Amino acid sequence: MRDMVLILNFDNAGSRAVARALRAEMVYCKVVPPDIAREQVESQQPMGLILAGGISGSIPSGIDERLLSGEWPVLALGDTAAMLCQGIGGSVLETALDSGIGAVSFIPGPLTEEMDSCERMLRGVRRLRLPESFQVLAQSQDEVVGFAHASLPLYGIQFSLEPNDTDGMRLLLNFALRVCGCTRWWNFDIYIDRTVSELQRLVGDGQAICTVTGGLNSGVAAVLAHRALGSRLQCVFIDTGLMRENEGQQVHDYYRDRLGLNVYHVPAGNRFLKALEGVSDPAEKRRVIHETLQTVLDETMAQLGNFTAILRSTTANDLMQGADAAHRPGLRGSGLTVEPLRELYKDEIRGVAERLEMPDELLHRTSFPGSGLARRILGAVPPARLETLRAAGNIFNGEVRDAGLDKRMRQHFVVLAPMPGEHNRAVVILRALQSGDDAAFAARMPYDLLERVTQRILAERAEVCRVVYDLSPSTRSNGAEWQ
Repeated sequence: MRDMVLILNFDNAGSRAVARALRAEMVYCKVVPPDIAREQVESQQPMGLILAGGISGSIPSGIDERLLSGEWPVLALGDTAAMLCQGIGGSVLETALDSGIGAVSFIPGPLTEEMDSCERMLRGVRRLRLPESFQVLAQSQDEVVGFAHASLPLYGIQFSLEPNDTDGMRLLLNFALRVCGCTRWWNFDIYIDRTVSELQRLVGDGQAICTVTGGLNSGVAAVLAHRALGSRLQCVFIDTGLMRENEGQQVHDYYRDRLGLNVYHVPAGNRFLKALEGVSDPAEKRRVIHETLQTVLDETMAQLGNFTAILRSTTANDLMQGADAAHRPGLRGSGLTVEPLRELYKDEIRGVAERLEMPDELLHRTSFPGSGLARRILGAVPPARLETLRAAGNIFNGEVRDAGLDKRMRQHFVVLAPMPGEHNRAVVILRALQSGDDAAFAARMPYDLLERVTQRILAERAEVCRVVYDLSPSTRSNGAEWQ
């Protein structure tokens, strides 16, 4: 058996929360598809399985029921608890509790050790009829919220992990450490050492190639590969001309001059601008940029030749997005594809970057869309509008940084819109967000800072006639970007 837990992903948010929580406690875990077959589980030799579901009230399906035999300890969370109940011969009736905060009492057992009662947000709790071999483990208002098999390590809990959830964390740790027998051994240093060793094994005496974009993901992947391979790593940087002011040169100089990586610089700004001529529809802009970038990458790969391995900076978040992430532009060739970051989420990648001693300008670089500044210009993308956006963004970012507010925000940026009825005039939209529990909300910027930014933009950019601050919150369905 390997000292780890497999998390079956029946809900992206739930799986992400469980994985990050366990790894933060040094318990190693991997997220796998919900329909993983028993044979695939056997090959990975985990010490336990967590079925990570949401709390929508709908019962998921698709699990290989051979995984519920008791051969591995199983903890079913949220909606998957009802699925477990059905899978072991019980039945699920109507929704039993109204959504809201409810008191939950626990019955002593290996999973609930050191737990007595707590208050939780309960949604989608169903009335369960348990088989005779199962017993109640947790209750709320006389309804079964948690259950366990009398002799096998099978557990179901009808709620999921919440933010800052000490009781939910205790359940996870009791399951991983007491029920499964896992130990606390995983950390970023061990991840770095294992990844470097694995890259050396996979590439052998050959050479590898990767891209650097200025983003944290590609940067961490490149630095890890450089540790493993040294001069046998070739990095490619495509300068699309759609980055922020001086950013393209800064990215190139940092990786080449400060870290000593072998960087092949492809200045392609004119090519992207030509491809975008007359294109104003947001979806069409993204398509043009995507296809142009892939073409440039393919041409670059043909010019540089064959490599033993092609490194991609795919993350756990990308894998959860499925096909959309899989079809993003990237280096293609006959070499082995290696994805050293595929198990990590964004905050974990940032933790690895800190252990690699990467500088603050990369660690805390504000979020930037894959289509670059073209996404932050409403309408067509002529060079003059790019210049306006860069200048306004430079003023806003500089004032935020000088006020010491940049590290307190999730992201901040500028959007450029045409002024209705005035062809050569523009509106600058300032956007700054801070994270909440389930969304991001407009940052409470100091009024004097906003006033100073507005005065500077209007004074330095004659084509700008209005500066506004966007107070709209950001949710999963309504993102931070304008298009």
